[in-house]
Amino acid sequence: MIKFLYLHGFASSPSSNKARAFKEKFDALGIHLEIPSLDGGDFKNLTLSSQMSIINQYVDRYPDEKFAVIGSSMGGYLAALAANLRPEIKTAYLMAPGFNFLNRWKKKWEEGDENNLPSAKNIKVFHYGLNEWCYLDSGLFADAMKWDSVSLDKELPTRIVHGIHDDTVPIQESRHYASVLKSCDLVELDSDHGLLSHIDWIVEDCADFFSINGIGLQPNIS
Repeated sequence: MIKFLYLHGFASSPSSNKARAFKEKFDALGIHLEIPSLDGGDFKNLTLSSQMSIINQYVDRYPDEKFAVIGSSMGGYLAALAANLRPEIKTAYLMAPGFNFLNRWKKKWEEGDENNLPSAKNIKVFHYGLNEWCYLDSGLFADAMKWDSVSLDKELPTRIVHGIHDDTVPIQESRHYASVLKSCDLVELDSDHGLLSHIDWIVEDCADFFSINGIGLQPNIS
């Protein structure tokens, strides 16, 4: 039996537009898609470690199962990390994955912006899941350093879809990742970071990708 896991993006939630689109597809097929809230109810103290802990807890719950993981933005980076570290994960479908997270975000933090002083202890960010401004502890960056050293070089069936107009995660990050791994292919879409202009196609493409790699979306049998 294959377990399907969806990982949402930064400052997002299980009710994001992309997560809902995937949930509707899986529900229509009678398949359970697990979509955990990756902040664990404590966005202020969010770290890569806290999110990975939530992912590991779910995988550990089913020691005899295999997994297929879907990830969006930061969730895509987390999915790649988990796929490299957990042998139970057999395939990954990544949407505009947030590779090189530490270097991109730390630079912005050190420079500051209209909402934050340079190197602010608490970072003011807009939380799209809550539809409000929230604070995030900058300890996120110190924690991210240990994950930045994880080599994302494990060969397993991986597909990336990334918008060529993405101004949040440069598409070059995905181009580099796909160029290194023989088992990864990249589809470049005429879209932005959100990829919502192609969401219907993406959901179907994900289903096709899993099927091609021997993970057909078969209804759960209770």
